[in-house]
Amino acid sequence: MYAIEKKFEIEMKLKKEMTNIQELKAAANRSSALAADVCNVLGACEQRLQQLETSVLPLYGDTARLQHIHNNMERTVKALDHVINFYMMSRELADLIQAGPHTSSTESLNIYLEALDKLAEAQNYFNKNNPQSVELENINQLYNTGVLKLETAFEELLSRNTRPLSPTTLMDMIALEEDSSVESVSVSVSGSGCGSGTALETMRSAAAWLSAAGRPPAAALLAVRAPAARSSLTAFKDFLRSRSMAASPLMKSKNLLHRSDSTKKTSKLQKVLEKRANKLMMKASQTLEQSTGLAIGPRRSINESYGEECGEGPGQGPGQEEADAECAGALAACVCRLARHEQRAALGLVPLPRLPALLAATLKDCFALLAADVERACNRSHRAASRCSRGAAACWALLARLQRLQPDVQRALQPASPAPYTAILNSCQQHCVRTLEEWVEGVKSDSAAGAVDGTVHQLAAAALAHCHALAAHLPTVGAALAQEPAYMRAASQLPAVQDRNALMLAIYMRKVLAQLNLALRSKSEQYPDALKAIFLLNNTLYLLQGLQRGGLLDVLALAEPQCEATYRDIIQEHKNNYLQSWNKLLSHITLDEPLPSKLRDKDRQLLKDKFASFNREWEECRRAQTGYSVPDAELRESLKRDNKQALLPAYTAFYDAHAHLPFSKNPDKYLKYTPLQIATQLDGYFDEAA
Repeated sequence: MYAIEKKFEIEMKLKKEMTNIQELKAAANRSSALAADVCNVLGACEQRLQQLETSVLPLYGDTARLQHIHNNMERTVKALDHVINFYMMSRELADLIQAGPHTSSTESLNIYLEALDKLAEAQNYFNKNNPQSVELENINQLYNTGVLKLETAFEELLSRNTRPLSPTTLMDMIALEEDSSVESVSVSVSGSGCGSGTALETMRSAAAWLSAAGRPPAAALLAVRAPAARSSLTAFKDFLRSRSMAASPLMKSKNLLHRSDSTKKTSKLQKVLEKRANKLMMKASQTLEQSTGLAIGPRRSINESYGEECGEGPGQGPGQEEADAECAGALAACVCRLARHEQRAALGLVPLPRLPALLAATLKDCFALLAADVERACNRSHRAASRCSRGAAACWALLARLQRLQPDVQRALQPASPAPYTAILNSCQQHCVRTLEEWVEGVKSDSAAGAVDGTVHQLAAAALAHCHALAAHLPTVGAALAQEPAYMRAASQLPAVQDRNALMLAIYMRKVLAQLNLALRSKSEQYPDALKAIFLLNNTLYLLQGLQRGGLLDVLALAEPQCEATYRDIIQEHKNNYLQSWNKLLSHITLDEPLPSKLRDKDRQLLKDKFASFNREWEECRRAQTGYSVPDAELRESLKRDNKQALLPAYTAFYDAHAHLPFSKNPDKYLKYTPLQIATQLDGYFDEAA
């Protein structure tokens, strides 16, 4: 039963599959028929496309040829129009070119520049295509006329808008030197002397066209800007000179004399009387000092005497050397500002490759004026050094200022070379170094005698002031001396120090002070022994105190480590030499052997001679030494104490031992001075009121 069912099921499935196969065969036949139809349609389309291509391609070729012909015709027409414009250009632009450029605005100038560009284009065309054309000559002539008119207009515009800077403007620029940067100062004053902004833009447009045309306006700029810069510097120099003259004591007195007539007459009469009185007083004072050693009137300080010797009276300012150095330094600052001003004025007016030569030529006269002023200031310092005057160090202040200005000048001259300024700087440094040696030679050749009272010599005050003035410019002095072979050799023999500049100054100070010591010892030979010691003592102590007071002793110790001890040993030596001057006086109260209790005639005569000789010698010493000058109060009191210690014990012993003896019927004749009186009179020695 089961097998029959199974067989039936299989037969049913077979029948179903056979049915499916028949359906698939029918579908395949239909698909083959459709494919054949599609192939037939595609073949027909391909035949038709081939026929269309065969008929259209010749049409495309004809169209392309026609379009090419059309383009050629358009280019030909444009070329003909362009060429016709070249032939018509000289007639069209003749009136505009002959009228010249209008520089009132940049727009009107641009119209003229465009016309010149058209002429230049026509020149290039004819030169390339028809150089024998008559029209080329017309265009060349018109173009050259236009360029000349443009150059003339540029020069006129430059002249109208260029004026010298006033001295007050330059003073303001220099005053801002330390407070503002170079750029801010230059920008704030760049418009001064360069015209308005519109004129500047117009000049730059014209200059740019001329530069592009191969005719940069360097010559015009040089012809206009160089005289303006020179005039600015000359006016500034005259301004400095007039201000310096107005501040001088001579001009002040002259202005005082230009008052009302009555005041004028009274002032002149008063000055004549005062002058005569001063001459009489000076002559009387000199006579009294030479005969007695006493001075009339209060003693002047060493600094006052030295100031008058250098030409500076009471209340007067610095000497001519300082004034000239200050003026030269101000002139250098002015040249620096002018260089920056000219650099900014030239930017945009000439091509950068031509800027260095233009700046150098524009500022050539300015640097020549500066070099002459620096040379004059240095020569004054040379003369001051030869006479050991205070103004010898003025050139170092000038050199320091020139060195401070050097970076500003280099920036202001870029891209030009700073060689002219560097040459001035090097020349000034050489002068400064020579003044140092001339100062030492001046000490050697100084012939001024010492004062009759043995006070500090003016040469010592000058040497101390000179060293202080050099110390004020220590970096400058040290750097300059470091380039000298002699100082380098001397420095190599000393221990290494951190401050090389201070070492170089110390070597020079040692040289100056050594020469000064020889000069002072030579001058001391004019004095007697006591005054000779006082003179050397005053000068040595003055130098030591001056070196200590200004901090120069520490500097000198770099080259001479034992300088302070040496000075103190010399001071003690001079003290001992002075105290030895009392030996002659003490010899009058010294007995070879004690006197007997009962005096004999020769003993009485011996005591008379001793007391009389002592009195006579003492009076001579008192008359001479009360006029000796010891400016330092501490030294003055120390010498008084030393004098008492040297004299009073011996004189008191002699006086107490023999004053009561009956050696004379008139003892008051011989016993003139008691020990107390001697002590009192010793207290009056070196008294400024004596």
